[in-house]
Amino acid sequence: MNRTQKVWSERKVTGALFMDVKSAFNNVNKALLGKQMEELGLEANLIHWTMSFMSDRRVKLVLYVTVGESNAVDIGVPQGSPVAPILFVTYLSGIFDAVEKAAPGISGLSFVNDIGWCAKGRNDGEVAEKLSEGAAAAMEWGRNNGVAFNQGKTEAAMFWRKKKGMEAKDKVRVGDHEVPFNKEATRWLRIWLDSQLTLGTHHNTRLQNGKRAMTRLQRLTGQMGLAAANCRKIMAACVQSAAMLGSELWWKGGNIQGTTGQVDELQLFINHQARAMTGCFRTTNLGALSMESGLRPATNQLENRQHRFTLWLLSLPQGEMARNIISADTTIGK
Repeated sequence: MNRTQKVWSERKVTGALFMDVKSAFNNVNKALLGKQMEELGLEANLIHWTMSFMSDRRVKLVLYVTVGESNAVDIGVPQGSPVAPILFVTYLSGIFDAVEKAAPGISGLSFVNDIGWCAKGRNDGEVAEKLSEGAAAAMEWGRNNGVAFNQGKTEAAMFWRKKKGMEAKDKVRVGDHEVPFNKEATRWLRIWLDSQLTLGTHHNTRLQNGKRAMTRLQRLTGQMGLAAANCRKIMAACVQSAAMLGSELWWKGGNIQGTTGQVDELQLFINHQARAMTGCFRTTNLGALSMESGLRPATNQLENRQHRFTLWLLSLPQGEMARNIISADTTIGK
C-alpha cells in the first residue's frame, strides 16, 4: 500500500500479480537449498546441520490400523518442524533477485509460499506487460529449481487513484494462461485490497466475520453463562480481533473523512457485545453499559492497535523495508 500511494503521487498506476507456490514444502531440493544457503553467505556449520537434518529420512503411510512399508525420502522439508518455514523461505529467496533482474521494473513481496509481484506504469497495458515479463521470469526460475505455481490461485489486481471511468482491459500472461485484473477486491494475506485501497470491502468482510463469531459465542454469555471477566476476555480474543484485523491500515484517526462511518459500525457492534455480556436493555445508557461490560470504545481500541503496530515497525532492524512506512509521505505513513 505504501509503494502504491507513492506511485500515485507520480500520476501513475500500480498493478500486482499474486502467485501461490504449489506443494511448497514437499518440493524443496536439498542440493539446491545448500547452494542457496552458500550464496547467502550463511555459516558452514549451519549449512552442514541443514544437510544432516534433511538426510536419512523415511516415511510410512498409515491408514487406520494398516501401516505401510518404510520408504526413503530425499526431497522436501519435514512439515511441523519449527525450522521448516525458515528453510523454505531460504530456498525461495533466490527467486526475487532473479525476477527483478530479468524483468526491470518488477518488485517482489512474499510471505512463505504467497508471492506478490508489483509493477508501475502509465496505464494498465504497460503494467500488464511488465507483470507478464515478471511471471515468465518467475516460472523460468521455478522450472530450474523444482518449484511449481498453482495457476488456479494466480490473481491480478490494478490499483488506481481514481476509479471513475477506469477499467483494466489488458490481461497478464502467466504461462499458457491469461489472467485478467480483478474487478472486485482481491484477498491477499487475509487483507481485501480494493482498486482504490480504501479497504472498505476489507472492513465490511471482517465486521461480518466478527458478527458470526459473536453468534457462535453468544450462548456462553448471559445470566447462566461465564463470569463477566471471562466473557470480556473471549470477546477481545475471538470477536473483536476478528472484526478489527487489519484496521491498522485504514484507521486514520477520529473525525477524518473515510473512517467515521466504519468506526460507528464498530462501536454499534461493541455495544451489541456489551448488551450480550451484561443482559442490559437497548435503552441502557451507553456510558453505564461501557463501564459495566469493561469493553473499551472502538476509537480507543483502534488507536491502541495502531500504536502497537507502529512500535512493532520501529522495533524492526535498520534497513528493513517495512520501517520505511514510518513518516512516509503517503496516506498510510501519515
